[in-house]
Formats: sequence, structure tokens, C-alpha cells
Amino acid sequence: MTPVEFAQKITEWGRGTMIERHGTRFLSAGEGRAVAQLDFTPSLTQLTGLFHAGAIVALADETATAAAMWETNPTADFRPELFPLTLQLSVNLIRNTNRGTLTAEAEIVHRGRTTLVVEVQVFDEQRRLVAKLVATQLAPAPSTGRADTKP
Repeated sequence: MTPVEFAQKITEWGRGTMIERHGTRFLSAGEGRAVAQLDFTPSLTQLTGLFHAGAIVALADETATAAAMWETNPTADFRPELFPLTLQLSVNLIRNTNRGTLTAEAEIVHRGRTTLVVEVQVFDEQRRLVAKLVATQLAPAPSTGRADTKP
């Protein structure tokens, strides 16, 4: 499956969730990277009319998760037990805007036995940096088929 096809699957899986509600569009997800976009709408603003920080952070976190999904389960089958869960976020909000489309670009920078670290940069339409996020995510592994035994 290509990164574009995988991104389309993530979009399908996101129907009826917050992802769809606020309008994140996944452009690609695979091979340790993901790209998504979010269009400005008045419903995504804070009181001054700029993007709400929560909308920016949600876009970045969703993009980090899309990159991690390829690592934990790169198939066309959604398996909740292999879904990467965000454990920690660190975000720097650098600038803001009240128009256009934000683009989030995620890259896995560390793959451990149980966690992934993903860096995400969010840009405005002029490719100015809007935010930088680092996410640590739980990276579940597929079951080996062995039954767990208790002493």
C-alpha cells in the first residue's frame, strides 16, 4: 500500500470522529512520515479570530499518529489493538493566522521497543513555521499468538 493509499484509509477510519468534524485531510502516511492539512474556518478560532491553539495541536497530533500508524500496523485493516496512543506532547506555538490552510508534516525520529517519538512541524500557506510538536507514542506490537501464563 502506498503512503497516499494509506492516508485515504486513515481518512475513511476517521469518519464520524473529531478528525472529520474539524476537517483534517490526510495527504500521505507511510514510511515514517505523514502529511495532513487543515483549512481555516471560523469554527476553529479563538476569541480574536485566529486559529485556536487546540485546533493546531489537534492537527499536529493527528498527523503524528498517522505517521506512527504505518509503523504499528501498515495494512488496510484497522486494528484498534495496534493503534499508537499519544503518551506525551510538547508543543511550541510560534505564530498564528486567520486564513488559509495549515500543513502538518510529521516524521518518526525514534523507534524503540515500546515507544515512538514523532516530530511535527505545522506551516502556513507561506511555509512559515506556525508550530512545532514532539509526540511520544505507545507503539503496540502485534500479538505473537502465545498465551500469557501467570505464575
